[in-house]
Amino acid sequence: MATDPICGMYVEESPRALKVARNGITYYFCSESCLQQFQAPELALSRLKILVAFGAILTIPIILLSYLPIITDMKLNNYLLFLLSLPVQFIVGARFYRGSYDALRMKAGNMDLLIALGSTAAWLYSVIVTFAPGFFGSLSQTTYYETAAVIITLIQTGNLLDHITKRKASEAVRKLVSLQPQIAKILRDGREVEVPVERVQPGDIIIVRPGERIPVDGVVVEGGSAVDESMITGESMPRDKKSGDEVIGATVNKTGMLKVRASKVGQDTVLAQIVKLVGEAQMGRAPLQKLADRIASYFVPAVVIIAIVSSFLWYFIG
Repeated sequence: MATDPICGMYVEESPRALKVARNGITYYFCSESCLQQFQAPELALSRLKILVAFGAILTIPIILLSYLPIITDMKLNNYLLFLLSLPVQFIVGARFYRGSYDALRMKAGNMDLLIALGSTAAWLYSVIVTFAPGFFGSLSQTTYYETAAVIITLIQTGNLLDHITKRKASEAVRKLVSLQPQIAKILRDGREVEVPVERVQPGDIIIVRPGERIPVDGVVVEGGSAVDESMITGESMPRDKKSGDEVIGATVNKTGMLKVRASKVGQDTVLAQIVKLVGEAQMGRAPLQKLADRIASYFVPAVVIIAIVSSFLWYFIG
């Protein structure tokens, strides 16, 4: 079983499953929505910003109407709360219903299902109190529209902050990748030849002059210089390099000419490994998220069973 990198659902690794290969890793998805979010994160971020803004615009007046005596007519107040909460529940919170459907389809429980159950229970109870106040008899006639709205809006706000953090990490990775030279100067049959960096092979001798970036990882075979490795190591001062020392691709040769024997190229370079690790960290889920989903898989059915039993006891025993 694979884990969906977007929602954390467990997905069967079958030939018919939705999947995408990236940087040598195959990712599996539980639904089209998760796949689209993976493939077009900028579009997903823009939509999420609109949803959060829309949810906040509606949730703030819901809270004010719920706790302040702005409208003294309780029935009119409840009708207004219903109208304001309706789009929050089913437009801003649509993602949780889709996630719940996917969870039920996979016969599993997750946080989306838990959020959908909690917010929907509060909202439905409020709707019944609003339009059929006598349905619950002597029970409280208090509505909980603000509870449902706040749950959905706050969690979507958290999702937005998570998206923004991942985007910033992606931008940092893109800047790192852009630092790698596209052309390498290598010695072929005693002559200096310029070739695309993708065509550099382990063992090739690369010439790096002062002010140029080292194309790939390698070992100095001739010359000496100071190399600025701050982009990789964070050290502010250049490090002296001489024959036999290792150098890292994309770092800057500062003072002297170097001849470097390529040792690691392509996806084996330090820079490529950093990009791969950051990508895996972005697409993966934090241990706490995995723990929450694991607890939810047991907690959700337990809560539903307890709620049903309690409802029957209250209804028949009183």
